[in-house]
Amino acid sequence: MDGKDWLHGRIGDLAGFLLDLIGTPRVVRMFGKEIAKRIPLPWDQQLVAVSRGMQIAGIVVCVINGRDLAKCECFVDVVVNEGKERVRQLMEWAAKDWRNLEQLVPAA
Repeated sequence: MDGKDWLHGRIGDLAGFLLDLIGTPRVVRMFGKEIAKRIPLPWDQQLVAVSRGMQIAGIVVCVINGRDLAKCECFVDVVVNEGKERVRQLMEWAAKDWRNLEQLVPAA
């Protein structure tokens, strides 16, 4: 998930750099940089779906190994970022069909 944020940040940096090259005022550069960071990229949904799928797999490994979920980094990250209800929903969908996990990713 951090990779997606990093990539959006680099796109914003590039936009800011290009705006600086053409001599725009600082406020315009900052505004343009923020807009560029927030533009949805075509692969965002797939990247999130793959990341969530990997986290679900990590949670399953923790459960299989009898590890306390409070100490499972994958579980903690999903709970912190998605909330308890979302975790339940992700686990139910993953148990039914891994291929449909992408449908749970919010549209950009």
